[in-house]
Amino acid sequence: MDINDHRDMAIRFNHIQNTDDIYTFYYDETNNIRKLYLTESGFNVDQADNFVLAGIMHKGLSCQKDFSALFDRLKLQKSIKELKLKHVAKGSFLDMLKSEGLHTILKWLLDNEFYIHYFNLNLLYWSIVDIIDSIIDGTKNPFYVMNHMLLKSDLYELANGKQHEFLEKLRYFNYPDVTENQASAFCEWLVSFVDENNVALPNDRAEILSEFVKESVIMDELPFISGFHGRELISNFMVFYLQKLYLFKNSKHIFDEEHSIEELLKIDPLTENGKPFKNYEFIKSHDLKAVQISDVIAGLLGKYFTYFKNVSFLQVKLDKESLSAQQLDTLGVLRRLIDVSDDLSSGLFITVVSEREHTKRNWFLHKVP
Repeated sequence: MDINDHRDMAIRFNHIQNTDDIYTFYYDETNNIRKLYLTESGFNVDQADNFVLAGIMHKGLSCQKDFSALFDRLKLQKSIKELKLKHVAKGSFLDMLKSEGLHTILKWLLDNEFYIHYFNLNLLYWSIVDIIDSIIDGTKNPFYVMNHMLLKSDLYELANGKQHEFLEKLRYFNYPDVTENQASAFCEWLVSFVDENNVALPNDRAEILSEFVKESVIMDELPFISGFHGRELISNFMVFYLQKLYLFKNSKHIFDEEHSIEELLKIDPLTENGKPFKNYEFIKSHDLKAVQISDVIAGLLGKYFTYFKNVSFLQVKLDKESLSAQQLDTLGVLRRLIDVSDDLSSGLFITVVSEREHTKRNWFLHKVP
């Protein structure tokens, strides 16, 4: 695959700055289930927490910062050969904000001109957005095109509220391979499901979503949810690993070893203008402290994003109001680290989540809608 195939369009469409500059990225991941498919009980995993691929980065290809000094300040037990999140913080996201060790790491990163980056994926949201895209493709209605994110978020909220029932029906229709013979029944079920559950949405948005899904009943085809491998929602996570490789193609990308992705890249290697191209490597995390710090960041952000997926807006407000001074201090350092990273390049942060998750997170960090 050519590194430039989707790069320019992604940069222009999302107004991403500073992508041609040279950085070094370090990565680790959390909640990596490797495959996602439908079963009789829903997903093939008991708890579909957000998949997060994240870590730290710095400008340039070499780093002169002394990680040993940071590790000394953490006062780890001598028996610990490789730093993991569990060595500095445990429990929920809110519990982790109480950790002095986590505060030390975040503050050190900020003081030493490191940045953080992440890819954040809500698995249920990812699984159903093609339903919305299929209907939009059929209607070609500019209003729906303009409001596609709201439509996706609202359908997600209804599906999440009745997740077992919703996934059971997707499996029944062999989603995402809804056959031509089953398409009409699928659309009629979708209309019924939305009408029965849209009380969970504001009145105006409930009406828009209901009218939107009714458009599907008269459509000839559902292009993005037919012709694929039935009941298989994500065959592998390779596409998520590739995003920053092509966005920041002049940079170096260092991943904790992930054999399944390494093998896929051997089968379909990166190229540029027909020539081999490689701007990444996979290493054993115990060989590089920057990757170990990335384990901490990825694990923290996994808890962070899953928290906003699972709790209500009211609970987010109550939790924020009850934070201790230590928690607020650590949250403040995390916020500054996110802000300076976003100022450098919005391409450091890629999220595939619902509008409501964005809203809750923005309020918690910045008290803005």
